[in-house]
Amino acid sequence: MTTSTPHPPLSDRTPAPASSGRGGGPSTRGGPPARPGRASRGRWVAPAAAAWWTLGGVAALVVTLTGGTLAVGAANDLSFGALSRVPGATLTPWVAVLALVGAATALRAWLGGRRGPVARADRALTVAATAVVSAGVLALTDASILARLGYLPVTLVMAPFDPVIRAAFEDFLGAGPLTQLALLGGGALLVASTWRFVRRGAGACASCGRRHDGRDPAWTTPAAAARWGRTAALVAAAIPTFYAVTRIAWVLGIPLGFSPDDVAQLAGDDGWVAALGLGGFALVGAVLTLGLFQRWGEVFPRWAVGLAGRRVPVGLAVVPATVVAIAVLPAGLSLIVLGFGESRLALTADSWGAVGPTLLWPVWSLALGAATYAYWLRRRGACRVCGRG
Repeated sequence: MTTSTPHPPLSDRTPAPASSGRGGGPSTRGGPPARPGRASRGRWVAPAAAAWWTLGGVAALVVTLTGGTLAVGAANDLSFGALSRVPGATLTPWVAVLALVGAATALRAWLGGRRGPVARADRALTVAATAVVSAGVLALTDASILARLGYLPVTLVMAPFDPVIRAAFEDFLGAGPLTQLALLGGGALLVASTWRFVRRGAGACASCGRRHDGRDPAWTTPAAAARWGRTAALVAAAIPTFYAVTRIAWVLGIPLGFSPDDVAQLAGDDGWVAALGLGGFALVGAVLTLGLFQRWGEVFPRWAVGLAGRRVPVGLAVVPATVVAIAVLPAGLSLIVLGFGESRLALTADSWGAVGPTLLWPVWSLALGAATYAYWLRRRGACRVCGRG
């Protein structure tokens, strides 16, 4: 049996002591000292996750016990995910169980590791529970969330003039889409909370992830993150570009990976609006993804009137990219499952444009998430909680 060397625990509340410059203490390497007034940065994530899942679990349990049905599965007319054909009455109690497991996991992530290191088995169990809840969230969501994000710019412009588009926008506020948004939001909070718990339990700063002993993994250094982050960003930009090229080609009447009859039908049914909206959204996203490793992603370029030369706020890049990465994963998985169920995954001359790009969406999600994390690693600077950096 081995015993670990005792060390002062790093919690969300207590900043790490600054190094005196002698001995083996951690060095701030020129970073500012920890500011007690800012030591609570990020502490809201864990209690928010616990409250989110607890309230959701109670609500789902009440609906179950009163014989009601949540807008999930077949009870959501707009759903086409992995569980879209399962009766809502069947899924509702399982959603309640999922939410209660999420609540218990979030509470553990919130309260664990406050008084010292947490055993590796305990951390692994919490991560496993988070993975199970995340898998349930992915199964209950689909591509409709991403599609609505893509349609949003066009919808906001045309809704005042087109009653059909206005009605479609109102559908976005229905019980089904809002339930999916709640699940995705809760899943994101739970993952973030567990991540902070694992850091804290391993003796690192919950906010920035830097270890108290200075033995940070080599791949987290700015130089290393720049290398692998660039590769991830290029992959994350290439996939939506591939998708955008096919959709914009259809708008122009070019049957790229699609039958001429289907392209003509798009024009006749005003389907070009959807194709242009999704294609344009994907293309803009691809260009912005390149900013995760380009200079203009850190400093506003000259053409940014009123902002030229100023530093780009880290959150301005990280938050939107994270939202898209989260939305893309269930979208890609649900379309793949739908394709298997309806035998539509064959890549023929008249179908590869419709099917091929979506098969790569899970890779897009993971690559974009990695590129975003690399961007954050490069630009995080000195931690406002522990003072390291």
